[in-house]
Amino acid sequence: MTSNSDEIRRHYEGADDTAGLVAGIAAAIERLGRSVTTTQLAALDQFHVRGLAATMDLGKLLEIASGDEVLDAGSGLGGPSRALAEIHGCRVTGVDLSPAYVSIATMLAEQTGLQRLVTYRAGNLLALDFPDHAFDVVYTQHVVMNIGDRERVYGGIRRVLKPVGRFGFYDVLAADGRPEPLYPLPWAQTAETSFLLTEQETRSALHHAGLTPEVWTDVTAEALAWFGQPRPAAAGLNLSAVMGPRFGQMTANLARNLAEGRLRLAMARCLPLA
Repeated sequence: MTSNSDEIRRHYEGADDTAGLVAGIAAAIERLGRSVTTTQLAALDQFHVRGLAATMDLGKLLEIASGDEVLDAGSGLGGPSRALAEIHGCRVTGVDLSPAYVSIATMLAEQTGLQRLVTYRAGNLLALDFPDHAFDVVYTQHVVMNIGDRERVYGGIRRVLKPVGRFGFYDVLAADGRPEPLYPLPWAQTAETSFLLTEQETRSALHHAGLTPEVWTDVTAEALAWFGQPRPAAAGLNLSAVMGPRFGQMTANLARNLAEGRLRLAMARCLPLA
């Protein structure tokens, strides 16, 4: 996504042993039995604050309908794409920088019986390999913080979005005044691979890319409430299985940054400019 995309990929994969990472997740899934559900996997594959509930909120905001062609830009382990496909009957294509995440997402689609509705591929959001106007809906969740050239990624999204399509995001923003966040964070070990924009800067990047926010909601308060709730993992299936023991400190820092007003969370629906 940037010149240090390899570093970003390694950050998310947690190690260079891609085969070992995939095998470890497969073994954990096997302990659950022959079939698994999107709810059982939520602690593992909903890689964002508020997890499955936030994905459901975004799906409603975007008014996803049966038969819609949807792009999950930065699909991670594929949890949101599978949940939205299952609930709304849409077809979702996921693109992610990490080949290991793509492999795991594909495996989980098969385990949940959703492989006919979701597909995944490795790719860079700065160079989306899709035809113009291919999707009814495009969304990002906790993805663009790794992308410095925000206008370029939003421009690519605008290109692949149908003229009457919807773009939604649920992402982390810099607070006004840009207080320095505490690192490490779930998307970056240091500020070197973290590119945060304020609300005004985000709105400006969207406008220059040909998108305009129709609905914009600050959801920081909901995020802070969520951090205080217990979230039991199924058979050890949580994000530490992918990110390793460092993930605990990352999430603690994210909660502290939000509580101290260093970061904000926003959810929005945008439309293409005419």
